[in-house]
Amino acid sequence: MGESVFGNFIRARRVAAGLSLRAVADRVGVTHVYLGEVERGVRPPLNKKHWPALIEIVPNLTEAELEMQSAQTKPVQLALGDAPPRYQELGLALARRIERRDLGNREMDELLRLLKGEDE
Repeated sequence: MGESVFGNFIRARRVAAGLSLRAVADRVGVTHVYLGEVERGVRPPLNKKHWPALIEIVPNLTEAELEMQSAQTKPVQLALGDAPPRYQELGLALARRIERRDLGNREMDELLRLLKGEDE
């Protein structure tokens, strides 16, 4: 797998809190070997069923942070092959803009509002 945003984040927060790998692993319900592999990016992010225990033991850790770090670790894959042409066009256009990182804040706010179905 390689470098892991989630793993690096967990390791940094664990070390900053002065917690050992074994102590956190025991509390979360995984082996210290497994948690070490998550931290090193050998394994994918911890399953969400382990997050409540992780949040409980690591000070000031939130589910929102774990969600963000997990999302940054796992690439998003979007299968457009059987989607209608306009959906394909939209998916590809959005992916290209995200890859170029050239959306302004107002554009992102508007897209998010539309995609989340929020009324003005």
